[in-house]
Amino acid sequence: MIEYVPYSGEPEAMNCPVVSCDTCRRQIVGEGLAVWRIKLRVKDEPRQQTPLYTTHKRECEQALHRRLNGQYSLDENWIDFSEEIDVFLEQLSKNINRSLVVDPASL
Repeated sequence: MIEYVPYSGEPEAMNCPVVSCDTCRRQIVGEGLAVWRIKLRVKDEPRQQTPLYTTHKRECEQALHRRLNGQYSLDENWIDFSEEIDVFLEQLSKNINRSLVVDPASL
């Protein structure tokens, strides 16, 4: 998740945005992932996607997948997706100032 946290360093104290791990709640610094699942469409079902999660790699990532398996089981046609956090944030920043064309078939 993206959240504001207090920072007391120089030049002055302030609140700063950071990416926090949805598993351990600590700031992600360096390696991390954006993680989500999409359900395979069956006939005329609408597109389904989980919320977007952010996590540290390895132990936190594994714990997140165990948690997701409870609600979004891979046995029920959910598929895992992930992106390196730095790549995800770069893509997100590019899309802040441009509108993506929505394909009605994807809804």
